[in-house]
Amino acid sequence: MRSLDENPLDIFIEGWGRMASAWGMSKVMAEIYALLYLSSRPLSLEDMSEKLKTSRSNISLNVRSLQDLGVVRKVVIRGDRRDFYTGEDDIAKVAKRLVAEKKKRELDPAIEIVEKALSAAAVEPQDHAVDEDPFTLYYDRLKALQALIVTVEGIFSAFIDGASKESIPLDELKIQKPGKIQRADDRIS
Repeated sequence: MRSLDENPLDIFIEGWGRMASAWGMSKVMAEIYALLYLSSRPLSLEDMSEKLKTSRSNISLNVRSLQDLGVVRKVVIRGDRRDFYTGEDDIAKVAKRLVAEKKKRELDPAIEIVEKALSAAAVEPQDHAVDEDPFTLYYDRLKALQALIVTVEGIFSAFIDGASKESIPLDELKIQKPGKIQRADDRIS
């Protein structure tokens, strides 16, 4: 039997808020989405402000950011002049949008930096003997980093462009080690 202080909504809101930085959003933004995701009806800014115990202006600012991200939308309730909102209920779509945003904000700039550094390392310096050329070391290490980043970019892109809850049935996945998931028929030795 569940105790009265173990409200699933409160647990989810608090937990989602704690994970916010991993998804690239503020704590309040994550809590708003969590509240809307589990809500059975559209909520007003006042409803959200009351439940999350934060100011209406803070809720409004974060709701706008969630709308820009495409995971919250405004809905009209006839007879009520207030604005109401719902959260995207397809969590796969939400995850794709968050990953796409994270890629754009973090991975794409990293790719640019590595490519710029690689170009600079490819220029042969004239004032170093071949034995002590640090540019060879720079180039080799940056090339290895580039290969890793391209692999990660491919994983992000595959998830964003093609992964869905229908594309890989969950019953075919096996947990090997913490954080490593793979298909049952595609084990890595």
